[in-house]
Amino acid sequence: MANIIIHCYYAGKAGAVKGFFDEMQAGLQKDVYAEDGCVQYDYYLSAKDGSSGVLLEKWRDAAALDAHQKGEPMAKLLKVKEKYALETRVEIYELKE
Repeated sequence: MANIIIHCYYAGKAGAVKGFFDEMQAGLQKDVYAEDGCVQYDYYLSAKDGSSGVLLEKWRDAAALDAHQKGEPMAKLLKVKEKYALETRVEIYELKE
């Protein structure tokens, strides 16, 4: 796979998604951006009610995504996410050339 796009949807109680996004943007987001092959890693809070949001990720290829999923920033992210009791749904897409 090449040019992988991920939409990671989050939902939770009032303030939980914003809290998670704020914590990620305060530190771990920059660590993920520093990973080899990370092209995009941005959080968007719902403009409607703030109880949901989406993380838009883009990776150069499957190897970069695999390394990210096994890396230290991802392990830290999972611990932070646990704190906020968020529901998560992930969709993965690849560019067809």
